[in-house]
Amino acid sequence: MTSNSSKDQAKEEDKYNIRAIERALSVLAAFSRERRKLSLDELTKLTGLSKPTVFRILSTLQSQKFVLLDKKDGRYRLGSIFLTLASSVHGSLNLGAITRPHLIDLRNSTQATVLLGVLLEDHLVYLDKTEGRGPVKLAEDIGLRRDPPNFGMLGMTLMAYLDPAEGERLLREFPLSAHTRKSLTDIDLFRRRLSEIRERGYALEFGEAIEAVWGVAAPIWDSAGEVVAAVGAALPMTEQSDERIAESIRLVTTCAREISSDLGHRG
Repeated sequence: MTSNSSKDQAKEEDKYNIRAIERALSVLAAFSRERRKLSLDELTKLTGLSKPTVFRILSTLQSQKFVLLDKKDGRYRLGSIFLTLASSVHGSLNLGAITRPHLIDLRNSTQATVLLGVLLEDHLVYLDKTEGRGPVKLAEDIGLRRDPPNFGMLGMTLMAYLDPAEGERLLREFPLSAHTRKSLTDIDLFRRRLSEIRERGYALEFGEAIEAVWGVAAPIWDSAGEVVAAVGAALPMTEQSDERIAESIRLVTTCAREISSDLGHRG
């Protein structure tokens, strides 16, 4: 009796399923952290659908910006619509609720403007900010502003922990720009900077992104051992001293470790 009831329920639910949508979702589900870019042949193999069917689905998804085609290598990747969706996911995972108390504590201890950033759809996006008492006011358009992935202390921190191939792709698509007179525009020196960030566990920059502002940022890790965000403190150049720099590094890296711990990281 129970078995027949379950079968009847499954049939009832199945009749409301739309096959075209199921197929489109299977194409989107083929993408992952390990498979950020996929060719038509790869998607055909992963989904088990015919190549003409996958091509039609990709064309439709591309027209709605759910996927983008890289004309250089003929491979597809998830599109800009996922910037909004990813922001919603971050909210649903309670990242903001977890990080907010730590950001406030860091602001209070440093008196600096504190920022939380992530890489979404190849851009640096600011998820949260709490301003210090000083003159530094940054990122008024939280959640909307999109900077190049290599921008400032947060961008460099996040890029430092990317897969090397992914980092090189971003450097090709977003060439280094001179935001200030001190901006790092030499690609070899930039690669060396990323290596130093990985070795030290934090990024330190002085007036490279914004004139008269220096800052320190550190990576935030999740339970899977992935860097999912970066936290940074921005201060005016007038408050620069060896003691201030050392103290800021200690406070920011401690904040990042505590957030990571709250996210389940046990590294």
